[in-house]
Amino acid sequence: MNIIDRLLYREVLKTLAVILSILLLVLLASHMVKLLGKAAAGNLSPDVLLMLVGLQAVKVLGVLLPPAFFFSLLWTLGGMYRDSEMVALQASGVGIERLFRSVLLVALPVAAMAAVFMLFLNPWANSSIEQIKLQQRDSTDISGVRAGRFNEYRKGGLVVYSQGADSGTGALQQVFVQDRQQGKLGVVLAGEAYQSVDENTGERFIVLKNGSRYEGVPGQADYAVARFEEYAIRVPSLDLGTIALRVNAQPSALLWLSDDIRARSELQSRIAAPLAVLVFAMLAVPLARSQPRKDIYGRIVMAVLIYFVFMNLQRVAEQWMEVGTTPAWLGMWWVAVVMLMIAGIIVLLDSHWFAARLRDRRLVRGG
Repeated sequence: MNIIDRLLYREVLKTLAVILSILLLVLLASHMVKLLGKAAAGNLSPDVLLMLVGLQAVKVLGVLLPPAFFFSLLWTLGGMYRDSEMVALQASGVGIERLFRSVLLVALPVAAMAAVFMLFLNPWANSSIEQIKLQQRDSTDISGVRAGRFNEYRKGGLVVYSQGADSGTGALQQVFVQDRQQGKLGVVLAGEAYQSVDENTGERFIVLKNGSRYEGVPGQADYAVARFEEYAIRVPSLDLGTIALRVNAQPSALLWLSDDIRARSELQSRIAAPLAVLVFAMLAVPLARSQPRKDIYGRIVMAVLIYFVFMNLQRVAEQWMEVGTTPAWLGMWWVAVVMLMIAGIIVLLDSHWFAARLRDRRLVRGG
């Protein structure tokens, strides 16, 4: 690695760190606001907020690396063109081929980092987020019931309403509970309610005091009414071990062995991130080119359009693969090939050979 490679390596990675930091700050701030809203509503424990934010950061880093690297390359190479540094390098014998080599040396470790994030850390983060959400659903705590509103648990299987809560004991006052037991819908009205945990089994119960339970079928008159001094409703626990993870949370090795088309599509979408880094490296070299002391805004606009075209083609290719529009062997690889062809066309249009051919054609027409 010579001085040119080290210069590009240092400048591109510095710019990459700045762009990634800004993007992460914006995305995580938005995600934090959503989590705080869920915590305020009693649907999420404040203890897991920072953990979920950290996992979200791991989850999005692999996705952000390709675009952040693309625009950091454009910024660095564009600056070298504007400051005439590239002209000096070309006068010293550094051609377009040598520049591609230097850019690839920078892109390879970034692509490896994107591969680690997308193939290993991203599914681990998705799996951990799902486990935390399931544990939050499983840890229904009566202290999280907000007075004056209907609080749903178990996807509506348990509904709790309270007019207020005792500030000293935390027990709910004037409670309405709707639950389903053995397929029968029941409504309970109680003067007070609190949560209890069985020390032997660890099962949790909502214990209601001084109330009545009404059980029957809406529209029929044969209702069963029972009055009680103390009545306990068991809160069933989720079996976290039997809940299947979604495809985006499954390990890459498991997806590799699967014959399911969705698993193959998910695996290829993960591999697409490191491939995108290499494709963007090839695209950035011709797109950053400009004449000294001239703006590169036209090329920047083209780069942004190419980036959005690339990302949309990735989504289209994934959908086509899942529905069988494209064969499984083709998958999503063709998107990278198309982008490399576009990079080759741009390099050809900027080449001296093309300029000479265009000049010769004009001379022929003029003659």
